[in-house]
Amino acid sequence: MCSLSAANAKFCLDFFRELSKRKRNENIFFSPLSLSAAFGMVVLGARGNTLKEIEKVEAAIHQLCIGKLKPAMKLLFSCLKCEEVGGVHSQFQALLAAVSEPRPGCSLTIANRLFGEITYPFFQQYLDSTKKFYRAELEPVNFKYTEEEAREKINFWVENETKGKIKDLFSAGFIDPSTVLVLVNAIYFKGKWAVEFKKEDTKETYFQLNKNERRTVQMMFQEGYFNMAIIEELKMKVIELPYFDNELSMFILLPEVVCEDFTGLEQLERTLTYEKVAGWTSSDRMQQLRVKVYLPQFKMEESYVLNKTLQEMGMMNVFDWGKADLSGISRKDGLVVSKAIQKSFLEVNEEGTEAVGAMGLVAVPLCRPISYEFKADHPFLFLIRHNPTNTILFFGRYSSP
Repeated sequence: MCSLSAANAKFCLDFFRELSKRKRNENIFFSPLSLSAAFGMVVLGARGNTLKEIEKVEAAIHQLCIGKLKPAMKLLFSCLKCEEVGGVHSQFQALLAAVSEPRPGCSLTIANRLFGEITYPFFQQYLDSTKKFYRAELEPVNFKYTEEEAREKINFWVENETKGKIKDLFSAGFIDPSTVLVLVNAIYFKGKWAVEFKKEDTKETYFQLNKNERRTVQMMFQEGYFNMAIIEELKMKVIELPYFDNELSMFILLPEVVCEDFTGLEQLERTLTYEKVAGWTSSDRMQQLRVKVYLPQFKMEESYVLNKTLQEMGMMNVFDWGKADLSGISRKDGLVVSKAIQKSFLEVNEEGTEAVGAMGLVAVPLCRPISYEFKADHPFLFLIRHNPTNTILFFGRYSSP
């Protein structure tokens, strides 16, 4: 489990860097776990060069999970005998079950599905495996003759899975009669803070995009004890804001430097590695300090067509009509992943419930302690982590209100 979480985090940062090349200074929000799990379903049916490319692109995931099982690697990914203890699909099965457990104060939906052309005969063994390991099914639809009806069916499924928060994943005309297989990720998260931000403390103030541009935001405020790390070499602060039951937390990476036309965020992103993020957010590095926390209200709804990004990471064949080998999914030739889409929704506001005794383990000195300030009034990175497994569920950049 730990190795899969670490590998997923490495894949997360690689994907973020690739996405950032086309979205400089823009908001970014995605779920690395959902993306890797969805392509895990493709791995179940990939063969030949297609399989090798997926393995290479997701090396950050698979090398840690099955590196010690190298003699069994070929067997693991060339057939559907995925029940071996410690196999990557079995690890995904356990991880998805752990993070999807119902918990008070949080709503977390990770929905994955493959929609396939109805004229393709899909192997029952493949369908059984995707359902068993990824809690997902492949649903046949008629792209060839009723593509608009198929589009509406996909959109309805996504809307239903995300409690109405994500609508119209595919716009009219996006699905055409040549579509054969559509991979969909739909992610929705809303959590209550362990300690709420009081609405009366929220004030309108400025968010500094760079030295010359700023916009107004609703800035929330609270003062209390939080885990925080001060990274001197990058002039950066990292804070943990726990959700209701402390199993989920938001970590915010806030550089302090604002230059003429860019922020310290660019410097941070250039040096970002899994090892550094893991170190900055570890219990060994963070200290419980009294902090004045300023955090803007924000809502993010991001949609990405992932084909180009994944192709730039080396995954070419799976999208190529002439080269894709997904013969583990169907006996018919010509099966290809036509579209890979992810749409994500996140809302951050004051809502929360104070945990009973949340401050009880903190020793309060007789004199007033030093109070640090964490003021997120300029661009920052953030991630939402499932703490028991150290799994990054979501990762994003907030740079433009």
